[in-house]
Amino acid sequence: MNRFFNSISIFLKPHSKSKNILLGGGIVFLISAIYLAASWGTTDVSVIKPRQLMMSWADKKQPFTEKKWQAALTVMESAVESNPNNARNYFDLARLYDWKAYQKPIWNKETISKRAKAIHYYKKALEYRPTWSSAWINLAMSQTLNMEFGDEAKAALTNAMTYGAWETGVFNKIVWLSLANWDGLPVRLQEQVKSVIKRTVDKNGQVPRYVQQVAEHFEWQDELKSVLGYES
Repeated sequence: MNRFFNSISIFLKPHSKSKNILLGGGIVFLISAIYLAASWGTTDVSVIKPRQLMMSWADKKQPFTEKKWQAALTVMESAVESNPNNARNYFDLARLYDWKAYQKPIWNKETISKRAKAIHYYKKALEYRPTWSSAWINLAMSQTLNMEFGDEAKAALTNAMTYGAWETGVFNKIVWLSLANWDGLPVRLQEQVKSVIKRTVDKNGQVPRYVQQVAEHFEWQDELKSVLGYES
């Protein structure tokens, strides 16, 4: 912010008449820039509470309530309107709709509608931050839960593995989503998933407990042994 004000002080120094137009234009531009910086700062502050709220829901520190969800939604919608080029705001708005969907039976009309909104906002976030692995895997998850595990969801899964398979939260979702849809994955994607799991096991020196649990749940133990080089 100091740089903006320093720039204004430079423009306000005496200039010849031939530079008056540039002076006026420069001042207008800088004032606009200051306004935008200030408004973005306000937006960033305003979204802290909804983000903390979702963290508390995830950690089960407080129960989900319609009133708090609606208040958080109002804040995030305002943030998106104030700063429509901010990928994080779209991402958090998508997560809010996902949280709402989690509160209802998985495939009722309202749940599918809310998850469709989440899908829309994850896509918006990715328009501005196309290498965001968390947005890609959440998009794939929401599409899968809405019974839309087609080429688009598979591409989202692929991108999640490409851009952030080493991130624990992303990795866990990759494992669950892939094993849940294993027979529907093309061989190329199956091999990529196996490679991601093998890399993680080699890095950690052991099979993560979560991988063991998901493999057992989806009866994927033999495939896991194959990935690790064990005999069935």
